[in-house]
Amino acid sequence: MNRIVLEPLFLHAELVGALLGRHRVRRGSAGAAREAAGDALCGSTSAAYELAEMLGEALPKLEIGELQKLVNDDSLRVGTLVAIEQEFTFTRDRSLENPGNSPIRFMAPMSTDADVRVHGIFNAERLAAASAAGNLTGDREVLVLGTVVRCNARSIEVRPAFIGIRTYVNDDADAFFGVSESLRVYPREIDQFSGVDFTTPCTPAELQALHYTSEDEVKRSIAALMGEPFVAKDWGGEKSDLYTSRTSVRGTHLASAWLFKGPGASGPMTVRALGKRGDQIDRLYSEPAELMVLQHYREITTAVVNMMSVYAHHMSRPRRFMIVDGEDTAKILRAVTA
Repeated sequence: MNRIVLEPLFLHAELVGALLGRHRVRRGSAGAAREAAGDALCGSTSAAYELAEMLGEALPKLEIGELQKLVNDDSLRVGTLVAIEQEFTFTRDRSLENPGNSPIRFMAPMSTDADVRVHGIFNAERLAAASAAGNLTGDREVLVLGTVVRCNARSIEVRPAFIGIRTYVNDDADAFFGVSESLRVYPREIDQFSGVDFTTPCTPAELQALHYTSEDEVKRSIAALMGEPFVAKDWGGEKSDLYTSRTSVRGTHLASAWLFKGPGASGPMTVRALGKRGDQIDRLYSEPAELMVLQHYREITTAVVNMMSVYAHHMSRPRRFMIVDGEDTAKILRAVTA
């Protein structure tokens, strides 16, 4: 994933142009961004796409925090420039309509904490293309880039500069043909797990036996499958429980860092079960690895999956991530002991 490609649905030309004006972009200067912004203000669809292309190239250099992480860190403030990618509900607010202003509201519970509502409003007159109106009604998963204008413990209002689709591509050919590689890896895609039967469900006895299997045994079993002979002992300052450069995903070798949560962590895994403000995920992502793995003996909640995805999509360094829940863990152990 070498490049970020943005498809604009809504784009506020002045805000995006001002943002790009502080950074050099593909066409060489802030003047190019101002020129494209001016064209976009005149209603040029091609200019809006050009601005979006410049923005995609600049994103790795811009200091834009992922909203869910900032909330989890308790570091979100009014005026912060943020990014949030998840499903939102878009509705037309006809009560505020007047000539030149067709307001659309967006709202959703935050993907990592359903008690927090993220919302905002924008003018449909600034949609990047006429067809975008149909794409921004009802429920739609999008990337929102904007500034926090109000926030408290339960509500965050964002003034959007950009709403659209974010994809990660490897080269120009991928970008041209719309090929996007998902950052999430599934256990069956790990080459070292080729002998694991992930299709046959575990029996109740196999799942029950898992709860009597120590975290260290699970770690060493997976390390053995990876061909990793060096398994460090656990200690309080560790960033991960297992680090190996021997992982292979669909033929591509890469380093992986693993966080194991043993039978002592009861019930479905939540973000709060991962240390204060989920700091175990933060430490995991500080490892020099291309694949981050979270394992648990039971169910892993969608909030945790979403938080792993938020970290994986960090725009200055996107990385792959994998979730191994209790069912997958039992299947891996079944293959080891067969």
